[in-house]
Amino acid sequence: MLASSAAGCGGGVVLGWILRSVGARREARLGNHVAVEEPAENEVSQNGRDEGEPLVCATASNAPTSPGLPPCTSNADLDEDVSMPLRRGLNLQRLEAAVSEEPSLNHLRQVTGGSPISPLMPSLPKGLPSGGPSSMSLPSPASATNGGKALGLQPRSRRRNVKRVYGLGGYSQSSRVMLCMVGLPARGKSYITKMLQRYLQWSGFPVRIFNAGNLRRKEGLAGAGAEFFSSENQEASANRERVASACMEEAIAWLSAQANVCVAIFDATNTTKKRREIIIARCRQSRGITPVFVESICDNPSVLEENYRLKMGNEDYQSMDPVKARADFLERVKAYDKRYETIEDEEQGGDLTYIKLFNVGEKAIMHRCSGYLVSQIGFYLSNVHIHPRYIWLTRHAEFEDETRASEITAQGREYCAELVNFLGERRRSIQQAGNGEGAEMLVLMGTCPVHSATFELMCAKPHLGSDTSEGLEPPPQLVRSISNSSHDSGSQEFPAMSTSLLNELDRGDYSGVSYDTIQRQYPEIWAERQQDPLHFRYPGVGGESYADVIGRLRPIIIELERQRRSVLVISHLAVQRCLFAYFTGCTMEEIPNLQMDMHTLVELQPTPFGCKVHKQGLLEGR
Repeated sequence: MLASSAAGCGGGVVLGWILRSVGARREARLGNHVAVEEPAENEVSQNGRDEGEPLVCATASNAPTSPGLPPCTSNADLDEDVSMPLRRGLNLQRLEAAVSEEPSLNHLRQVTGGSPISPLMPSLPKGLPSGGPSSMSLPSPASATNGGKALGLQPRSRRRNVKRVYGLGGYSQSSRVMLCMVGLPARGKSYITKMLQRYLQWSGFPVRIFNAGNLRRKEGLAGAGAEFFSSENQEASANRERVASACMEEAIAWLSAQANVCVAIFDATNTTKKRREIIIARCRQSRGITPVFVESICDNPSVLEENYRLKMGNEDYQSMDPVKARADFLERVKAYDKRYETIEDEEQGGDLTYIKLFNVGEKAIMHRCSGYLVSQIGFYLSNVHIHPRYIWLTRHAEFEDETRASEITAQGREYCAELVNFLGERRRSIQQAGNGEGAEMLVLMGTCPVHSATFELMCAKPHLGSDTSEGLEPPPQLVRSISNSSHDSGSQEFPAMSTSLLNELDRGDYSGVSYDTIQRQYPEIWAERQQDPLHFRYPGVGGESYADVIGRLRPIIIELERQRRSVLVISHLAVQRCLFAYFTGCTMEEIPNLQMDMHTLVELQPTPFGCKVHKQGLLEGR
């Protein structure tokens, strides 16, 4: 092990540890994907340290430090902006970069199931200045890259072989999925496709919708009457087949042009076995395209009535009398119903992959849904529904010092009181609208002290209708872990669940350091972050990127989708941005820069045709 003084151990010991650790296996990480290099032949460690022996940071006051790597210190040495243990271990990537800038690493790229392809994060700047806080003594990159001569190293015998390693769901022998909708008109197919597009895009997979009806209208057939959809009209039938085939070809052409895992959604009725056979045969002609059928069946009269009403707003009926338009559309549905053949297990000799949904959330059937992406799509669709409810996003209440564990400010306490009043009023309005299920409320929050403190103030007395937050009494403990046994919490004003999945983006070695401090004292780190804010991962143990946060929030999205109650989410800024982007359909690149103000409640109301958004500053004008 290294001694407590860098001068006493020498740069060779440090380099030996690095080469032993790095030589066996190098990982260049970005997002949730890893590029791995095999070690070169005859490359061995230059010291005899046992595998797994810990590295001890030097504490000599005269040890040099890197401007891009925070020193490893005791809590007593932390600067004024730090509120938690800051340096939780030296980062292997940055140590390696300080010793050797490996040319073969420069061209590595992440191979992903849809995430944008980005270069690896740049390495440390050349040259390490002396002086500064306690740190390890590292050899300069220049001495290490000069063939290793300055340190007595032998040149590598050959170039390393780089292997591609895929992220979860990023590799598949049939990597391109063609989701083909099946069902009568006004059965929620377009609603399902938009939800799938939003979820897959947010998850990082390229996805595009190809709608046969839109293509028909673009070709000048908008406003076609019910007779156009009759099977007895041979000319119209040929036109419908031509449009459907053209739409399918567009989808296949787009899939064929993609390099990695992707999804094309073919939004058409596809109600006959013959049409599905044509799709399957065409997909087999293109390598790596897997057809998956999603059938939507709806027999709920109230849901159908609402769907019929919404259909009156499309281009086919906008200029028609509403009564005549409705009658014409019902005739169109009857024409399709005459030739409708529902999917059965025996179709295609039992080898058909399909997902069947009943009344958009009441029941789901999956058949032969193998593979990561297809099974994830099936799991997602089995949890969605169309029941009206609200989702509220709020950051935690304001603290005296965001970088320290401190007291909630007077304004933060006032916000908690106003938040409770707002939710109480919203609950009463939902109940008056007759939506009893949506009037029930659940709180989801992280496990950080600021989250529980915000929630406790919400539950403190005085309660609803209070004009002040002074003299709040400590509330009974209402926080329940998701993993705990569930007790009846119906009598609680705000039953709650907490999970670490909702905790803030982990900054690794820079946890507790303000953005201003990072920008001022660690400009190299700040420059890397600004270059690719979505995929930049903070150095150090546990360091995360926005892409990592999105990955761990997938179970939260499923929970929010399956809940029929209205939900309040209390979390930090990065998590709020990711959740907001999912429900509003923001692009991935927009997420790190979304504006989510403190003491502002974001109200989301999912609907069949998008998500209504309303931002409410509860302390405006104060």
